[in-house]
Amino acid sequence: MPSALCPHRALLRPPPPTFAIVASLLVHRPHPHHHNFRLSLSHAYSSHSSKSHTRPSSSTQPSTTSSTSTTSTSSLAHDINPPPSTRPADLNLPATLPKDAPPASKLKRYIAVGRAYLTFYKTGLKNVYHNYRAALPLRRSLGLPVYLPSSPPPAARHAAAFRKSLLSSDLSRSQFQLLRRSAYDVRRMIPFALILIVCGEMTPLAVLALGNAVTPLTCRVPRQLEKERIKRSVRKRDALVPVGSVTAPTVGSDAEMSALRRMADPEWIRDADDHAVLRACAALGLAKTHTRPTWWVGLIYRPRLNRYAEYLDLDDGLIRSCGGVSRMEASEVRMAVEERGRVGVGLTGGEDGWEVEREERRWLEKWLAARERK
Repeated sequence: MPSALCPHRALLRPPPPTFAIVASLLVHRPHPHHHNFRLSLSHAYSSHSSKSHTRPSSSTQPSTTSSTSTTSTSSLAHDINPPPSTRPADLNLPATLPKDAPPASKLKRYIAVGRAYLTFYKTGLKNVYHNYRAALPLRRSLGLPVYLPSSPPPAARHAAAFRKSLLSSDLSRSQFQLLRRSAYDVRRMIPFALILIVCGEMTPLAVLALGNAVTPLTCRVPRQLEKERIKRSVRKRDALVPVGSVTAPTVGSDAEMSALRRMADPEWIRDADDHAVLRACAALGLAKTHTRPTWWVGLIYRPRLNRYAEYLDLDDGLIRSCGGVSRMEASEVRMAVEERGRVGVGLTGGEDGWEVEREERRWLEKWLAARERK
């Protein structure tokens, strides 16, 4: 692999002034992980990845592991899982008090809750900064924009050249997802940092009002993620209702998977009518509703769906080449199946965590097998 793909080199280049300003506002003292991050990125991540990167098959029960994120990234040359810093850290809230607790104890807990959220958000923004720095040499080696990063793959006219560069560079899925997620979060870093500075401990309320549009992935609390899953599940169900029918395919069924696979097929996207493209965008999380005016389709939604289909095809190939679903962490499996439109399982609380994970792994394995045969 070219030396330019080594994440260590990212730390030797000065960051853009905007990120330096945000970092100085957020970091009041040296973070305990910073020294290790500069000296040995691969060591910092290997201690986490050794816990759960080798996953069992979908028919055996995995051991329970923590998904704590820290402000560190890794040497990702041969890994399937991106660093934990690309996902939200654990949110450690104080224990709930009984209803008859004295007012002073309740007030103290409210203050502790606010501080826990503030710490969570600051950690998330530090992770955005470190992920951006680690992704810089990868972006340069692939000819991607550096200071105004966009999530790969690029627009359709550059997709073929990007795919060729990706294959010739022998990037792993870890590196590819680091590129994609860091760009996604960087575009939201500045507005979210301003909200955090202005609102302080009240940031969770502002975030719930504004939604994901201004919130990096690393700064999304569990309640926010669950709320978004419910919304996406409703949008997908409505979008998948066949014309002339009143019911959508059952979540996780072969009929639903067939419909979602078809929506991610470039040939289908090219030939589909405008209404079908809007339904596909809503089902895959690219639009908030499938009832948008159709005159937007040619300008926004068809190009967006084409680019997303290219992303799914690249990610499918990287999952296969980097070891398959069995090597993916549970959180990565969930993100992968939701990116492919399969949301809605486990939201009612009727299944325990292992049952949901096993079903998600089986579904992703079937998706990859079917897409490989196309």
